[in-house]
Amino acid sequence: MINRPSSVFRTSFFLSSLIACFVTTAEAKSIGKDQVNIREQSNLTSPILYKAPLGYPIKIKKEEKEWVYCQDWLDNSGWVHRSLVSDIATAVILVEKANIRKEASVNSKVEGTAEQGEIYTILAKEGDWLKLGYYRSGTAIGWVRNDLVFGD
Repeated sequence: MINRPSSVFRTSFFLSSLIACFVTTAEAKSIGKDQVNIREQSNLTSPILYKAPLGYPIKIKKEEKEWVYCQDWLDNSGWVHRSLVSDIATAVILVEKANIRKEASVNSKVEGTAEQGEIYTILAKEGDWLKLGYYRSGTAIGWVRNDLVFGD
């Protein structure tokens, strides 16, 4: 005798699979130039919503020809031209002050702190930790928990 799933299970499984097809994971990127215009629509004549600095982490929500629709750490969204987006992984500090540790552990020595809004390059990932560095030089500064940053 073959054990068949109940109709409730089959329906639930089908709906979960269907929903998964429509849910897209946002791709983490960063702004590749300084003071980039984030626009209301995907064209150069569209109003500018805000300007983003070099290295500003964004999450790509959708793409349209040469434009990408992105979201930032403040939940602002808008369109940016694809040529102004970088693949360099960056993170912005979400909390007022985040401890930067020597190693990827809460038991590790605190080397310093990072303040809300500061942008760093992500140099490495280890479990729930990110190794951060200065954006321009790439010099490592230490490890921070990934729940304290946006951009991972």
